[in-house]
Amino acid sequence: MVIDSHTHVFERHNAPRIMLDMAQRARIPSFADGTLDGLLQSMDASGVDLSVISRITTRPEQVGPVNDWLASLQGPRIRSLATMHPGLPSLCDEVGRLAERGFPGFKLHPDYQGFFVDEERMFPFYEAARDAGMWLLFHAGLDRGLPGREVHAPPERLLRVHEAVPGLRIVAAHMGGEDLYEETERCLLGRDIYLDTSFVLRKMSVAVLKRMLRKHPAERILFGSDSPWSHPGQDLAFLSSLDFLPDRARERITGGNAAELLGMVPPSRSERSALEGGAAP
Repeated sequence: MVIDSHTHVFERHNAPRIMLDMAQRARIPSFADGTLDGLLQSMDASGVDLSVISRITTRPEQVGPVNDWLASLQGPRIRSLATMHPGLPSLCDEVGRLAERGFPGFKLHPDYQGFFVDEERMFPFYEAARDAGMWLLFHAGLDRGLPGREVHAPPERLLRVHEAVPGLRIVAAHMGGEDLYEETERCLLGRDIYLDTSFVLRKMSVAVLKRMLRKHPAERILFGSDSPWSHPGQDLAFLSSLDFLPDRARERITGGNAAELLGMVPPSRSERSALEGGAAP
């Protein structure tokens, strides 16, 4: 099974405006129209069996309606991450309710949502998510739509969260932080933290990518396209072209790891052993 663990869709009436804004403001072309139908069409064309979708909120009052909409999209080929906003008064109370509704985790974008990832006020929410068995997908590193602004989720700050909240499953998007790869190598590689390939896979240096794939456990890398702003088929073809990536690792990255994270299959026996320095069977 091929799983795209990082995609975005928007309400049909909002999608054209958002696509145009990203094209003009961030100079990022799109490979689909930003709707659910557009995503499903690109999945069919690319051989993707299941996609994980997300939609961030920039105001607390958006959280409820957006999560209702995301829940309505769940189906055999779609899993939705919940949205959350740090300004919501009932931040921690919402976690259990969202877990009961079938959301496997949350997507957070600190740059757009106005917080630094390692702020103390966020730790109770992180702990609640961990205790509910939910994982967190963070936008990490540079955001091309916000040029010149301070990065709110760099690898070093993500490492602080990882160390402060043991057991919290973190996915650091864009290979740990777009354009902050040296910091990712220093702070995140070899840790029990997931990195996803979204948006940067065909843009970053192949030498850096090769080094990362050799230093970080294959069990902690997720294929993600960042659709509609990258093409899943082209990204999958690029992964297949990497002669230094073993077939087993490629299978883990393109589906096996995400299936375990989503609770679709049990974790492999070797995961913790490998991450703790033990030999894989």
